[in-house]
Amino acid sequence: MTILPTKTGAAMRGSLVLEAAIGYGVLLVVALLMLKASRTVAAAQQWTVRQAMTDAYMTRETALGTRWPFDDFKLNGSPWPTYPSIDEETVVVGRMPGGNTVTATIRRTKYPAPENLVTAGGAGTESTNPAQTEAWKLQSLLLFQVGDRDYVKSRTVLRVR
Repeated sequence: MTILPTKTGAAMRGSLVLEAAIGYGVLLVVALLMLKASRTVAAAQQWTVRQAMTDAYMTRETALGTRWPFDDFKLNGSPWPTYPSIDEETVVVGRMPGGNTVTATIRRTKYPAPENLVTAGGAGTESTNPAQTEAWKLQSLLLFQVGDRDYVKSRTVLRVR
């Protein structure tokens, strides 16, 4: 029977250092992969949160267009000027975790229906519009950014009386 030589203490210590270095290297690679994965998840989450905020803001914009008094559309103080004029302002649509504000640009304009009477911004006459109905299309565009990409959301409200 042959007896294999055993490792001495110095040789064993050297292999332990090598194993520990390999273990730390593997741990570092796993940590970097986890960091990359968490950044990817956070970026997708940020996109989703901003989309939800802008959707909520545009829902508010639709509600505003629906409830705005009809007679006030023609006044100079209306949020929707008559096309080709466009009202543009920067608005805060929400806050991200950590307190960072999310801003966007809202653009508004309104279009009279061509059948409206001349007094209501159209080209209609008493014979083409005997009921004297009046219709307006209120349009709102929200321009915003997520990362390096630009997005636009639009809402149109049709008001008729």
